[in-house]
Amino acid sequence: MIGDHRSASKCLEKAAKLEPNCMSTRYAVAVHRIKDAERSQDPSEQLSLAGNEMASILREGDSVPIDLPIAWAGLGMVHKAQHEIAAAFDTESNELMEVEECALYSLKQAIAEDPDDGVQWHQLGLHYLCSRQFKAAEKYLKVAASRSRECCYMWSNLGISIQLSEEPSQAEDVYKQALARATPEQAHAVFSNLGNLYRQQKKYDRAKAMFTKALELQPGYAPAFNNLGLVFVAEGRWEEAKYCFSKALEADSLLDAAKSNMIKAESVSRSSAARIGS
Repeated sequence: MIGDHRSASKCLEKAAKLEPNCMSTRYAVAVHRIKDAERSQDPSEQLSLAGNEMASILREGDSVPIDLPIAWAGLGMVHKAQHEIAAAFDTESNELMEVEECALYSLKQAIAEDPDDGVQWHQLGLHYLCSRQFKAAEKYLKVAASRSRECCYMWSNLGISIQLSEEPSQAEDVYKQALARATPEQAHAVFSNLGNLYRQQKKYDRAKAMFTKALELQPGYAPAFNNLGLVFVAEGRWEEAKYCFSKALEADSLLDAAKSNMIKAESVSRSSAARIGS
């Protein structure tokens, strides 16, 4: 995984041309197009191509070996990405509603094809989470966690939905369930989420301990640096805050929250210095 997206795209496209009836290759091409669209926040060509690819896999089910739940899940990913990108821009309400209806239909169809697959419930829960419909997200993520009880990410995202539904004590318990299931490679994200909960509860020492643990497990984890910076902001420790935001941006230059936080911290820090100087 070296992050060379263009080379990966060329290789996948070539493989699909060599074996046009290989569903797994065509699915990989479509997923790569979805990720390209998400990175560029461009809702046009790549997502249309990905949607066409997923739809063609479904249409050609008689002529190629196919796993319908996977194909419907892929189409759901396309529509989910289309909705998230459309919602981020000034999109007409009718158009946005149409995109959301497509996303929900595809995501629910994937569940109908295999109701026991927790991954499909998780996808639907994430859609509602990204749409800021937190109670609906909580409902579907609970089903996902019950279907795939050992998947820490499902528990962690369930914790986020509960936290955003303003049920902090339940969220803390769910994050701890996620930690109990997390591998060392996964735990940093859960520690960061738990730290964010403590930060919002103004339990700053606990929050700093969680973010520090996340960074011990995954040095350079941008969300943990960003949220640790917010703890220092709350404590009025502007230099430490700016250091954390700069480390977050060093790790992920596209993290908009850290960019915004850095600008605000620098502005307040300058104003404080000017007041002291006068």
